[in-house]
Amino acid sequence: MVCALIKEMEDCRDEDGFILPITRNEFRTKEYPNYTRAWITFGLLDAGYADEKRAFELARDMGDWFNECDVLPYVKDMNLGFQGILANTRLYDSPVGIWKDIQVAIQAYQETWWLEQLIAGDHRAIYDHPGNHPHGTLLTTLEGYLDIYRATGEPIYINAVKSALNMYEDKWQHVGGGIVMCEYDTYYPGCNWLSPNHKYNELCMTNFWVLLNQRMHLLEPDNAHYVDEMENSLYNMLLAAQVGDQGYHYLNFLERTKDWRWLDRCTCCASLGTRLAGLLPQFLYTYNSSEAYVDIYASSIARLPLEKGEVVISCETNLPDGGDVRITVKEASAPFKLHLRIPRWAAEDRRSYYVVHENVKAGDKFEFTLPMTFKTTLYTGGEEIPHKQRWALEYGPLLFAAMGAPSVVHVHWDPHHPQEWLIPLPGDRPRFAIKGDNMHEYWAYLDIHDEPFSVYPVIE
Repeated sequence: MVCALIKEMEDCRDEDGFILPITRNEFRTKEYPNYTRAWITFGLLDAGYADEKRAFELARDMGDWFNECDVLPYVKDMNLGFQGILANTRLYDSPVGIWKDIQVAIQAYQETWWLEQLIAGDHRAIYDHPGNHPHGTLLTTLEGYLDIYRATGEPIYINAVKSALNMYEDKWQHVGGGIVMCEYDTYYPGCNWLSPNHKYNELCMTNFWVLLNQRMHLLEPDNAHYVDEMENSLYNMLLAAQVGDQGYHYLNFLERTKDWRWLDRCTCCASLGTRLAGLLPQFLYTYNSSEAYVDIYASSIARLPLEKGEVVISCETNLPDGGDVRITVKEASAPFKLHLRIPRWAAEDRRSYYVVHENVKAGDKFEFTLPMTFKTTLYTGGEEIPHKQRWALEYGPLLFAAMGAPSVVHVHWDPHHPQEWLIPLPGDRPRFAIKGDNMHEYWAYLDIHDEPFSVYPVIE
C-alpha cells in the first residue's frame, strides 16, 4: 500500500517538486502551507525510514520548493501558522536534510518574543497566542524549537522548551497525562475542565506531548522524568482512546462518557493515534555507544547496536496490571552498562530514577517487582463543587474511574487511606469494589469505552 501511495504521489506531483494535491493558489490559503505540508512531509519521511527511499527524495523536492516559495513572508501568520516550523526541522533531521531547512524555519517562523514569554513563565504564551487562534498544537512548535536547539546550540530554544514543559505540567495537564489546552473554548491556567461541554484532552496533544518528552529524554537520557510523562500519556490517554480495531476517541473526557467521535474515522486524532501506536516500540528502550536503557517495561525483545557489538535484551512483565519484571540479556558482544528505570509511581518519594548495572554480559538476568500503590489527587479547577471534594485515583501506572451515573458520581471512602476501602475484584483486569458500597466500582480508565463514569467523583 505504501509503495502504491508513493507512486501515485510521484505521478501527480509537479516537475518543480510541489506535491500537495491542491492548486498553488489554494496552497496560499487556510492551513495548507503549515498543517497540511507538515503532515505530508512526516508521512514521506516515515515511508523513507521504512525503506521507500524515493519518499525521501519527494520530501526533499517539496522542501526545496517551499524554501523558495512566495508565502514565506507571511506563512507564520496564516491559519495555525506555528505548526509549519516542524516540517522544516524534521526534514533537516532526515537523511536528505540541508542547512537551508533550518534557516527557513528560523527566518519564516521564529517568534523571539514568544520564546522570551515562555522563558519568563507567562502562561499567556500557552492560552493567548495572538496568531489565527490559540491551540494546544503549540506543542508542535516546541518540538520544532527543540530541533533548532539541537542544530544550533543556542540556549534560548532549550530554555524556552524547558520552561514550557514546567508550565504545562503545572497548570495545563490533567491527571492521567491529558493536555487541557485545545481550541475554540475558554481557557486559563488551572481551568482543568471536566465536563463534555468543554474541549480538552485531545488525542493529538497526547501525540505531541509524548514526542516532545521523547526528544528531551534523548537529550538527557539519565533523566527518567521524561519517560514518566511518556508512560503516563501512553497508558492513560493513547490506549484509553483506542476502541479495538474500530477507531480512536477524539477527546478523552474525564466525566460522564468518552466522546462519540471514534465513529468518525477521518479525524486528525484517528491518524495521529494510529501513528503513535505504530511508534510504541521505540519508546521502550534507548541506547548510546556503550549503554542501554530499559525505559518502559513491556513484554518485548530489543536488538540494540552498541559500539562494541549488538546487544539483545528481553523483557517479560505483567505490567500495567501487575509489577513483576524480568530482564534477560540474551546476547552481548562485550560488557555494557544497563540502566533500569524505577518509575515515579513505584518510587517511595514519587521521583523516578535509573538503577545502573555495570559490566553486564550475556546471560545476566534481573528480576524485581515494582510496588503497585494507590495515589489520590484532589481536584482543583473551574468545575469545583462548593463544599465538596472531588478526588481522582491511580493505581500503579494506571488512572482509574468510578463507574456509575448520573454525573457527578458520589462515593464514600477515605481518599487519604484508599488501601483500607478499595477491595480487588476477581478477573483478568484490575478493578476494585468499595467497602460497604455495592453500587459502584473502580475500573481502569483505559478499559472504559462508552460506560458512564467519573474520574473525579465527589468523595464523602
